[in-house]
Amino acid sequence: MRLLDKGYSYVRRYREIVDVMIVHGFGYLVDRFGLHPSRSFREKLFGPRPLKEQMLILSEAERLRLALEDLGPTFIKFGQILSTRHDLVPEEYIFELSKLQDRVPPFEYSDARKTIEKELGKPIEKLFDSFNPETIAAASIGQVYRATLPEGEVIVKVMRPNVEEIVETDLAILLSIAKFVERHVKESKFFNPVGFIDEFSRVIRQEIDYTHEASNADRFYRNFAESATVRIPKVYWEHTTRRVLTMEFFEGVKISDLDKIDAFGLDRKKLGINLGNAYLKMIFEDGFYHADPHPGNILVMQDGIIVFVDFGMAGHVDPVLRKTLFNLIISIYRNDIDFLIETLIEIGLISDTGSESPLLRSKLEEFIDKYYSLSTRLIDPTTFLRELIDILIKSRGRIPENIMLLSKTLVIRDEIARKIDPDHNFAELVEPYMEKIIEERVKATYLLKEAEKTLWDFAHLVTNFPKKINHILSKAEKGMLKLELEHKGLEMLVEELDIMSNRLSFSMIIAALIVGSSLIIQTRMSPSLFGVPFLGIFGFLMAGFLGLGLLYSIIRSGKW
Repeated sequence: MRLLDKGYSYVRRYREIVDVMIVHGFGYLVDRFGLHPSRSFREKLFGPRPLKEQMLILSEAERLRLALEDLGPTFIKFGQILSTRHDLVPEEYIFELSKLQDRVPPFEYSDARKTIEKELGKPIEKLFDSFNPETIAAASIGQVYRATLPEGEVIVKVMRPNVEEIVETDLAILLSIAKFVERHVKESKFFNPVGFIDEFSRVIRQEIDYTHEASNADRFYRNFAESATVRIPKVYWEHTTRRVLTMEFFEGVKISDLDKIDAFGLDRKKLGINLGNAYLKMIFEDGFYHADPHPGNILVMQDGIIVFVDFGMAGHVDPVLRKTLFNLIISIYRNDIDFLIETLIEIGLISDTGSESPLLRSKLEEFIDKYYSLSTRLIDPTTFLRELIDILIKSRGRIPENIMLLSKTLVIRDEIARKIDPDHNFAELVEPYMEKIIEERVKATYLLKEAEKTLWDFAHLVTNFPKKINHILSKAEKGMLKLELEHKGLEMLVEELDIMSNRLSFSMIIAALIVGSSLIIQTRMSPSLFGVPFLGIFGFLMAGFLGLGLLYSIIRSGKW
C-alpha cells in the first residue's frame, strides 16, 4: 500500500510540474519530449495554446523564475544553484534566477508546535521560558519564531510538514528528466545533467536537515569567536534536531537597508571594509565561507557589528585550491602563459586536450597582458576570477562546482559592498594577504617542505611503478586486460543514420502493405465488405495509420 501511495504522489506531483510549466509558457518543451500524458492530439501537433496576456509581456527568463517559485522548495533551490552556473546558463537567466524569492504563506502555529514537541520530546512551555506564536519569517522549507531561554532571546526554525517527502519526490522526477535528456539530447552529455542533479540532491538534502546548518553555524561561531566586527549566532544543541533549529537572536537590519544604517550614524566605508575582511578571513585563513550572502542573510547591529545568519549553504577552500588560485596570480606577475595553463589544468578548469586549443591560448595571452605588471591592489579577485571563467566557458571549458560557487559568492559580496560604499576597493583589502603568501613562498621552510613533498611523491612513484607494471602484465596474461576506445564527434551522425534507417524500414513496410492490399483486392476473396475483400481494406487502413504516424514523426522532428 505504501508503494502505491508513493507512486500516486509521484504521478500527481509530475502532473503539477507539467501543468505549471505549460501555464508559464514552456509547453513547447513538454511537447518536444512528449512529457504530458493528457495533451490532446491537436496540442501535440500544433503546439501549446496561446499564453495568457500577463505572461506575454514577460521574458522567457522571467517566466522561468516565476515557474520555479510556484513549484516550491526543491525548484527554488534548483534555480538558486543554477544561478551560480555561468558555464551552463545564459547571462539573462542568471540575472533572473538570482532574484528567486523563497516567500510563501506561513503554515499553522499548531503544526509548528506539534513538530517542536515531537522533535524535542517535551511540551513547549517546558522547553522555553516564553514562545511567541507569531511567525517572523516564512519560507518553503520552514519558518521562524522568537522565543526565550534562560540564556537569552533565541530564534526557532521549524520545518514545514511533509517537506522531506515533497523534496524526495521532486528529486526523483528531476533525476528521471535528467536521464531522459542525457539519453535523447546528445549535446547535453557535455554538461552532465545526471551528475548535476546528483550534486544538487546532495545539497538540498543537507538543506532539509537542520543539524547540517547547525554544524556550519557552529564552525563559523568558533572561527569568529575573537572577532570585534563580526558576530555569529550561537547554536543551542539541546533544542536542535533535524527538523528544529534554535539559535541566538540578534537585533539588526538588513545590510542593504541604507536608510536605517545611516540613521544609526554608521560609517558605510568602514562597514564595507569589515564585510570584505570577513570574507578574506573565511577564504584565506579558515577555508570555509558563507556561500549565500544575499542582504537578507547579513544583518548590521546598531553598533556596526555585522551578523551572518542562515548557514545552509557554505563553501570550502581547501589548501590545494587556495594554492592553485594563488598560482593564477603568480602566472600573471611572471607573464607565464605555460604556467597559467598548467595551473588551470591542475585546478580542473581545462583538460590536457583543451589546453592545446590555439583560440584558448590566444584568449589567455590577452588575459595575461591585461593584468601583467599591475599591482596587487589593482587586481580585484572577483573581477579576475569572473573574467577567467568567462574565457573558459566560451572555450567550452568545464568549471568545477566549487569554483563557480566561490565566484558567485564573491560577485554577490561585491554588489553588496559597492551598494554600501560606491568607492569600495576589494583589491586593496586583498593586497596584505597576497604579500603575506608571497613572503611565505620565498621562505626556506616553505621551499624545503615543497622539495620534501616532491621527493616523497617521486619515491612513491618509483616504489609503486614495478607493482603497477606487474599488475598490467598479469591482467594481459590472463586475458583480462581491456582497452576502451572512444569516438568523438560521431554521436550525432550515428543517431541520424539510426533515424534514417528506421524511417526507411517503416516506409518499406507501408509500401508492402499497400502493394499487398492492392493484390488482395484484385482476388475478390471473402469475407468482403461492399464487394471489397475485408483483408485488403484492413491492409490499406494499417498502411494509412502507419503513414500518418511516420508523417507526424517527421513534422515533429522539424527535419523535412
